[in-house]
Amino acid sequence: MNTPELPELSSKLKSALQSVCHEIYQNPETSFLEHKAAKVLTQFLTEYGFEVTSNYHDIETAFQAEYGNGKPVFCIMDEYDALPEIGHACGHNLIATAGIAAAVLTKAAMQQENIPGKLILMGTPAEEGQGGKIELLKKSAFENIDACILCHPYSQNGIDPGDLAVSRWEIIFKGKAAHAAAAPEEGINALDAMTLFFSGINAWRQQLPESSRVHGYISEGGTVPNIIPDYTRAFFYVRSLTNEGRSQMEKRLQNIANGAALMTGCDYEANLKTNTYDANKVNAAMDEFVAVTMNNTGLSTEKVEGRISSDYGNVSQVIPGCNLFFKVTEGKTAVPLHSKEFQKVAGTDYAFNQCLKAAHVMAATAIEYFKNPDFRKVVKYSFEAE
Repeated sequence: MNTPELPELSSKLKSALQSVCHEIYQNPETSFLEHKAAKVLTQFLTEYGFEVTSNYHDIETAFQAEYGNGKPVFCIMDEYDALPEIGHACGHNLIATAGIAAAVLTKAAMQQENIPGKLILMGTPAEEGQGGKIELLKKSAFENIDACILCHPYSQNGIDPGDLAVSRWEIIFKGKAAHAAAAPEEGINALDAMTLFFSGINAWRQQLPESSRVHGYISEGGTVPNIIPDYTRAFFYVRSLTNEGRSQMEKRLQNIANGAALMTGCDYEANLKTNTYDANKVNAAMDEFVAVTMNNTGLSTEKVEGRISSDYGNVSQVIPGCNLFFKVTEGKTAVPLHSKEFQKVAGTDYAFNQCLKAAHVMAATAIEYFKNPDFRKVVKYSFEAE
């Protein structure tokens, strides 16, 4: 399997890409508030000859950049939101930069070889918990796209081993306030219900398979020690390797909350937050091509340890796609995502240079998809057979 030849990135282009990467990194913006990032990305794409639509489908920080026309239609996806307090600790500044670099490389190859088809770079905000891609799916943004690709910085090079389906839950217990010393018998303790709920969750964990996760925190647990808490609130994620497994976990979560309420006399609410993330649909044909291309591009692949959840999973259920991981940590040291250490790594020159390699992989995949009808057929077959 040969990797398509691509034009080289000029020193001027590399410098412009590094400026974009630095600008986004230094100005982290959380979900649906990525106004600076969207502006710097769309300005770059306009300068490099793309037709850009901002405020895409009336989502202020979403955008779409296009080049070419007709079929097939291939999409490279960008992410650029940051995390509260710890900024780009998931490295979305690198995803954004790799995406636009891949788009420019693909466009240059299409022009050089007169390759037909339409290239799309879609700016998808709010991956961190708010589901920007799901909002775009609701608005049929992916309706006429044939296949897609995206990348993610990590401590290893490899293909996404499978995104965990995840749903987010607000758990509330309501009791009755009373003076904790003068009349404790008059109270119904909502914090007792919450601690029993956590105990139930911890007992449940013993029987969970390795691929499932449940984790949360108490956001409201009372006010002062001498008032029996009448209201407590927690925020929880449940994750599973499959959408069906997630559904089963959701029922168990609600049963544990109900049990804690019954034991304490509290009322409870289990509120599902919007935009549940699906497990991703694997496309074996695209994964195989991308893995070979990564090895040919200097991103030696290995078996990726650990799993993430992403709204890309929802997109992969609708159109064929691939998510590749590229290593941004020097040496053998693994640095966990969503940590202060990873936030520091995401701003290094090494990470930037690695994201340019990921850009080459995505561009090569796009060119192969445009040029090779046999590749398109096996990608479609893999999607339909999964």
